[in-house]
Amino acid sequence: MQRKIVPGVIKEIRCTTVTADKTVREAAVLMTAENIGAAIVVGAGGLVGIVTERDLMRKVIGANQDPDVITVGDVMTQNPDTITGDCLSSKALEMMVEKGYRHLPIVDAAGNPIGMVSQRDLYQAVQESLAEDLQACETYVHGGESYGVGA
Repeated sequence: MQRKIVPGVIKEIRCTTVTADKTVREAAVLMTAENIGAAIVVGAGGLVGIVTERDLMRKVIGANQDPDVITVGDVMTQNPDTITGDCLSSKALEMMVEKGYRHLPIVDAAGNPIGMVSQRDLYQAVQESLAEDLQACETYVHGGESYGVGA
């Protein structure tokens, strides 16, 4: 699975952002409307954090905090690890598993946020890659076109 994140894993780049001064409820409404599990937190200097549904559950709901009072800045992960669009999917997945992430912000060469990749995106890419490999092996075994031989 040596696909680059963009466009090999993520075909359509979406970058949903929120500012640190927004309430947790506002962030939750946005994330629900966009059907996403995490949003990039931006400020004057660009990416400043990431807020996830897990942050909302553990740091607000589970801690019995008021989502209309607590801000995104109170619960976000500051200065998160990021990847670029040319990062290999295997490396991104390895980082996510090793560090326990479910989402990783994608940034451009200047460090500006351009999107987000999730474990679900990467596992789907793995599944597609394995299916392609299996099909190629079956074609080779059953006498189809040559497997692994240049034309």
